[in-house]
Amino acid sequence: MSEYYHHFLSSMAGVGGQPNANQLEGSQSMPQPSPMAMGAPPISNPYQSLGYFTGFPEPIMFSAPKAQRSRRKSAPGLDHIKHRRTRSGCYTCRSRRVKCDENHPTCERCRKGKRECVYPEPALAKGSGSSSKDSSGPSQQTSPSSSRGDDDDDDIEQDAKLDPIMDEDEEEPESATTQSSMPFPLRRSSTTSSFGPQRVVRGYRQDSETPSFDGNISSSSPSISAGTNAGLTPTTLQLSDSSFPASGSRPDWSFLPHELQFYLNYYCENITNYHYCIVSDSDDFFRTILTTMATRNDALLYAVVGFAAYHHTLKNPKGQINEFLQYYNRSVTLLLAFLKKKERNTVATLLTILQLATIEEYLGDWVNLMGHQRAAFELLTQLFTPQTIVQTPLGRMVMRWYSRFDVFIGIMGSFQTTLPREWFTTMIEYCDAQVVRDPRNLSWKVEVCAARLRLISMEMSLLFGKGAREEVSEDEYTAEHHRLTDALETWKDGWDATLRKPTYLVTDFAGDRTAELDDIVDPYAPGVLFRPPLFAATILDCEWHSVSLMHGSQSAFEASEEARTDLMEHAYAICQVCATVEAWPLSPGGSLIILHPCLAIAALFVEGDSKHHMWIRKKLALLEAMGYISPVTMRKRMAELFRDESCVRWWLPNDEGFTPMIQNIRAFADERNATAVSAQSDNVRQIRHVFSKMQIGPAGGKLESSGVGPRGGK
Repeated sequence: MSEYYHHFLSSMAGVGGQPNANQLEGSQSMPQPSPMAMGAPPISNPYQSLGYFTGFPEPIMFSAPKAQRSRRKSAPGLDHIKHRRTRSGCYTCRSRRVKCDENHPTCERCRKGKRECVYPEPALAKGSGSSSKDSSGPSQQTSPSSSRGDDDDDDIEQDAKLDPIMDEDEEEPESATTQSSMPFPLRRSSTTSSFGPQRVVRGYRQDSETPSFDGNISSSSPSISAGTNAGLTPTTLQLSDSSFPASGSRPDWSFLPHELQFYLNYYCENITNYHYCIVSDSDDFFRTILTTMATRNDALLYAVVGFAAYHHTLKNPKGQINEFLQYYNRSVTLLLAFLKKKERNTVATLLTILQLATIEEYLGDWVNLMGHQRAAFELLTQLFTPQTIVQTPLGRMVMRWYSRFDVFIGIMGSFQTTLPREWFTTMIEYCDAQVVRDPRNLSWKVEVCAARLRLISMEMSLLFGKGAREEVSEDEYTAEHHRLTDALETWKDGWDATLRKPTYLVTDFAGDRTAELDDIVDPYAPGVLFRPPLFAATILDCEWHSVSLMHGSQSAFEASEEARTDLMEHAYAICQVCATVEAWPLSPGGSLIILHPCLAIAALFVEGDSKHHMWIRKKLALLEAMGYISPVTMRKRMAELFRDESCVRWWLPNDEGFTPMIQNIRAFADERNATAVSAQSDNVRQIRHVFSKMQIGPAGGKLESSGVGPRGGK
């Protein structure tokens, strides 16, 4: 992994002063800035003085030399005894933080507790030909001054805060009863077997309850693993397709702390592929494969848990921002620690980076998203080829996940995509072959359509990038633009008939409801949505309208009246789908999130009166309530469109729906977006390419093509 990403993660992991605890406790300390003038700086926020990812009292300065690292001191008057920790005990005892007698094949504690007993892989003999290290196996002998020794000391000091979890027939040590240094008590569950029913230890919270967070950030959460060398998950286990649960099943995570179990359960019950803006997931990747791999890799575990905690916190009226930030930050620090060891990268590392990138997208931080995307590209091309990535469900989802970021960033910033065309065409060829092999399988037909639309979008990104950099003539730009116009029409006409079966159309809504006066489309119109298993066809249709709208607006010539009418029809079709998805009570979770980019571009082409503006503003407010934060630059652009500068602060008048939690997330996200890291990232921050060819008209607020050709000038 390049040094760039090390420095990038270091800046995210935390270098700087410490936050005031009161800044993280909700609306009491949240300032209430007045509506700002256009072009003014972001709204004031309680994180303004922070130079790092806030909410963590002991930032790790990975870039500092070992000799300069500050050592944590024991509190005055307390005897601090360090114990050398064995690295050869079983994973179950490690996760429970109790001493393992290392009996093989099953230690005494696991035998008595009827737990699965898994040991690390044996370490390579000293002097063997390989110099690689097993991150979770026994450590090699080092001198007292070695970096490994320092890391061990850190782990010991951290683990000293964590209490062992005893069996019911074991005596609890005195140290386990003292929790004055803990922000909340550690909660874990015992199981009769690794896949057996849970029996909750007396006094612990039930699974349905929300994990508590007392707001005390003076010490680390006891549910968080002390380090990568002795973490919560058995990182040496090798994964194969057969190691993943069947679709619809869940992996065993009963050995994890209760807080992590809670959020993983919440993730499986509430998060879908639509939350990741991915059209289809016929292999149940997110609920089975991703969570299984998370239970085997600490950095990925905390990234997934952080994403779940983010969504859960938004729905909690008393939620606090650091309830999810603690997990995100832990993932970043674990990932950085792993990368600095320069060990062989794995697919779990790639998935961790992609999950962190998804959280950045939700926070509206496209600059940090680019940092993760750059690293993900490096790993993806190390681990896969265009031919190997399509062979497994895991590889295909990695391709969908990464290519979406690649195309998204390329179009928003007028960059060329990083993945060559071969990666996209190979995916199409593979899906086509699966349709031939299994013509009754609807999932493959959906995936073929999605893959073809990704290819068209990628080619659009290439064209827009070349035009912005003046790498093509006007004639060449126009010819390629016409070719892509034909490709979009061919895509629309080439759908398999089984993806449009009328029997799957949603034709009625409960209660025979009708549109309200402030609706710009009828949200209860019949025949707009397809119900599962064809719901993905609805999303694809909306994305096609969005891609067509984007493409049509980037013509080298000023749009004709006919072209303007066509663009407006695409915009209203998008609004129709968004309204109906919101109104239909059976819409899958996250299905509005995936439509957010479609709605954002449609907003530029609907009528410019106050009714239409308020309808769009309500939808943007709803999306932010779901956690998809609009960056301040986009809010400024939209405020220009709506001719209402108060939209920079919040979308609706009188702060309607602007909860303290959203205010805190907004303030935090705005602070992180305050400084561009490069000219390239600044292009994305400013959404330069999307708006560069559009002008907000002085009358009615309609957008007109500026007639910008491939050279970017009139």
